[in-house]
Amino acid sequence: MTRDMTRRGPAQGAAAALVVLALAAIGMLAPASSRHAERGGPASTPDASLLSAAQEAFVHGRTEEARELLTRVQESRLPAEKKDLLAYLGALLTEDGQAYDLALTTYLSRFPSGAFRREATLALSKLRYVGGDYAAAENLLSIFSPGVERNATGREALITRGLAQLGRGDAPGALQFLLAAAPDLRGTREEEAYDYALAEAALRANKPAAAMEALRSLLERHPQGDYAPQALYAMGTALEMVGRQADAASVFRQVAQRFPLSYEATRVRDRGIRPGSASESLLPIGGGYAIQVGAFTRRDLAEALERELRQAGVSDVSVRAGTEIPQVFRVRAGVFTTRDQARALGERLRRERGFSYRVVPH
Repeated sequence: MTRDMTRRGPAQGAAAALVVLALAAIGMLAPASSRHAERGGPASTPDASLLSAAQEAFVHGRTEEARELLTRVQESRLPAEKKDLLAYLGALLTEDGQAYDLALTTYLSRFPSGAFRREATLALSKLRYVGGDYAAAENLLSIFSPGVERNATGREALITRGLAQLGRGDAPGALQFLLAAAPDLRGTREEEAYDYALAEAALRANKPAAAMEALRSLLERHPQGDYAPQALYAMGTALEMVGRQADAASVFRQVAQRFPLSYEATRVRDRGIRPGSASESLLPIGGGYAIQVGAFTRRDLAEALERELRQAGVSDVSVRAGTEIPQVFRVRAGVFTTRDQARALGERLRRERGFSYRVVPH
C-alpha cells in the first residue's frame, strides 16, 4: 500500500496508482519470465517469441519497446498457454485509466484461473480503492485471507483489504481483520505499511492505546521510513485522544523538526506549533519512563488492576507478560520523557487511590 493511496483524492490517487501498479507489476512478471520466455519447444512460434521479447522489455523498464512489440503479436497465432500472458501484459501496458480498468476486468473474466489472477485482482482493487468504491475493493480482495498468504502480492492485498474495510466505515472490523493478519505481515517488507494501516484502524475505532503500540513498532523499526512523518503525526493525535496534550505537542514538534518538508509538517504548522530548539527534550518514541503499579502471576488479577487504573482516569495502561517461569504479568501506565514526569503520575495515584508504584524504563 502506497502513501499516495492513503492521502490523495480519487483523481490524483488513481493516476498515482497506475504508476505504482505498473512498477509493482515488473516484480510480478519477473519471476514468470523464465517460464514464459522459453524458446525452442513445441510452443515456440514467431508470435510467442515476440511476446517473450515484450515481456522482457517490460521487466527491464522499456515500456515503449514493450508496447511496440505487443502490437505485432497476433493472439490467434499464439499457443493457448501464452494467451493468458498476452492479456495480462496488455493490461499492464495500458496507459489510460479507464482502459486499464477495462483491460484488468476483461483479463479476470477471460482467465478466472489465470496465472496472474491474484496480481490482476490486487491491481483492480486498488483502482476501486483510490476511486472511493471501498466496498467493491473489499469484495474483490475476498480471495485473500489472513493465515495463508506467503508472498508480497498476498501481503499487500491483506493491507489493502483492511484499508478498504476502514474506508467504508467499519473501523472495528478493519482493526480485527488487520490484527488477524499480523502473522502474515510481521517481519516482512510490508510490515511498515501494515503497522500504519493498523494504527489508522485503531485510531478510528477509538482505541488510541492500540494505535500507539503499532506506531511505536513502526517508528522503532523504520525511523526514516516512508511512513515515518505520518506515523509521528498519528502518534501525536493518539496522545491527544488520551488527554496527554503536552506530550502530543512534543511529538508534533518532532514532525516539524525531523521532516520539515513533509505534508505532516505543514499540518503541524497549521496547528500553530513551531519547532523547538534542538536541545529541547522531546518525547522518546519507544523509550522514556513508565510506572509499574503491580505484578501478578495471574493474568486475571493484572487485568482487574488495569481496569481499575482506567477507571481512575489513566488511559495509557498495559499488561505485559514476562518470559520468566512462573510467568509474571506486570501492569504499567504512561510513557514520559523524564523520571520526574512518571513519578508525578505515580504520586497522584498514590494520593488519590492508594496505589503503590515504581518508575521503570518504558
